Amino acid sequence: MKLKRNIITTVTLGLLIVVGAVGAFFDEIVALQEELQVWEESNAADFSDVIEQLEDITGPVFRDVADADWFNPYVASLAEWGIVSGFKDEHGRPTGEYRPGNEVTIAEVLKMAMEAALVDEAQCLNTPLHPQALNHWSVHYVACAEDMGLRMLDPRLPADLNRPAKRAEVLTIIHDTFADNVLPLYSSFSDTQGHRFEADIAYANLYGIVSGDTNSDGTEKGTFRPDDAINRAETAKIIYERLKLEVVDTREL
Repeated sequence: MKLKRNIITTVTLGLLIVVGAVGAFFDEIVALQEELQVWEESNAADFSDVIEQLEDITGPVFRDVADADWFNPYVASLAEWGIVSGFKDEHGRPTGEYRPGNEVTIAEVLKMAMEAALVDEAQCLNTPLHPQALNHWSVHYVACAEDMGLRMLDPRLPADLNRPAKRAEVLTIIHDTFADNVLPLYSSFSDTQGHRFEADIAYANLYGIVSGDTNSDGTEKGTFRPDDAINRAETAKIIYERLKLEVVDTREL
């Protein structure tokens, strides 16, 4: 299966600062989306169709992602590029929530990584071997993962699609999806030495995709917590940082 690597058009434009009249236009659209969402809540009205049309222009606006939140630029950028989307209710209507504090599942990371790498899941026609896949919303992403040889979706011992992903596992899914050549590096974090995915952690740290834990005063603790769960906000940041490498690599060509 061909992995689309040329994402410069999408990502570079997103990373550049938009100024002038175009920026003002998008600000007005975003403000209108937010006003409609507030009106929906206070008046029990349904503007979901209008909001969805506005999202086609700007990307989703999430009521639980405030301007001051540290993860705002990462979630907002990924939403604008169509990599992440918010939750929907039982009728399929957007709830306006991203739920940044929610633990991210294996299936969700898989989808985010493949959308970021511009993998066309519709081209994966193989029937996945994963026992959960056939009746799962991520079936096509799983099919691609097996076709591409992602370690976490190895048919011999595939990860549970619905369980929370671990911090190190997120890196392996992203690296495998982007076909990164992960070098056999040793990690400097005290809690990752000898870890199954030590090389992935060291590689991501080397290229600025992730960093270690810090104390309240900002000093580094020297740990990474590779087997801890990771939330949707943190995952958005990691994918954003990985996409920045694509921009740098393309500019160097």
